[in-house]
Amino acid sequence: MTTTTSLIGYYERITCSAQWLDFTRALAAELSAGLPPEENRRLFFRIGERVAHGLPVARCGTLVELQAAINARWESIDWGFATLEESADRLSIVHACSPIAMAFGPDTTDWAAGFFEGAYQAWFQAQGSPAELRVRADAAPAADGLPVVGLTLGRPSA
Repeated sequence: MTTTTSLIGYYERITCSAQWLDFTRALAAELSAGLPPEENRRLFFRIGERVAHGLPVARCGTLVELQAAINARWESIDWGFATLEESADRLSIVHACSPIAMAFGPDTTDWAAGFFEGAYQAWFQAQGSPAELRVRADAAPAADGLPVVGLTLGRPSA
């Protein structure tokens, strides 16, 4: 285990208040038992949209400005940070240090990522992103085993 992995692991453990941990884990278990993963993903997408609308990001002129504005919103609620990287056909988003993995547990990773899909989708749409571009969580796990959520803004694959 590297120092970086240890530090981020420690940060993840302390990001969910002990007073909420049993509650959020029980909530996640009930959601998993009561709804199919895709329904939970849609639910968390809508929650992410609501959070993004409650934490609006002003129009930005550059990707650097947008990343800073988004990170200011995440920092205001102690929800980690993101890096945005543009390529020819997509925009990669890596979100690190979110409390969601610790709060809901490792078995919810597939559907809890819907929260970030919804939040980033709302923010990109507010920036004027074309409607056909969608934010989706990457299926591949993060490099180096770091606790991050990888997402892509791009055209949905057929």
